[in-house]
Amino acid sequence: MNRFNNLNEDAKIVYLLSLSDLIIDKISKSEGFEVAVESLEKAWEWLKLKDVDASSLYLYLENMDETDIMTYTQLDNDRDNEKVWICIGNALAYTIWEAYQYEKDKYLPQTIESVDYETVESFITNFEKVYENNSLSHKLLHFLEENYPKDAYKKVDLTLIKTFINESIEK
Repeated sequence: MNRFNNLNEDAKIVYLLSLSDLIIDKISKSEGFEVAVESLEKAWEWLKLKDVDASSLYLYLENMDETDIMTYTQLDNDRDNEKVWICIGNALAYTIWEAYQYEKDKYLPQTIESVDYETVESFITNFEKVYENNSLSHKLLHFLEENYPKDAYKKVDLTLIKTFINESIEK
């Protein structure tokens, strides 16, 4: 977790979303898969353009229609799928938290207000239980730590990250 905190804000989100992208297909047969895909797409859009407001992102995590990540997490009876849903929910919650910070919003939904180090730890724990190449999460964290440290804001090169991940998978 301390290493995660050594990353700049965008690199933290890239870490969580990139790893979520690697496991999302594991729930492709689950109800709500399309919502999961769309929620990650919107989170990436927010990261790249900062043009999706935090409250719109939040509706992917929780909404009154029960067509949200938290509901689908509870509905899926497969334990491995549940771990994937938890990862997606945690990645989305963290991204939403950053979006609210970016908007300088003082009032956050309760779920987002509680985003903390345990959110990231839960993500990592669940990711490592469902992804075969556990060393990839550590390699990616190290790569991001070296290239996008907390104190030096530098825009994350998403093409470079994708190349790094693809090369790491192939090894």
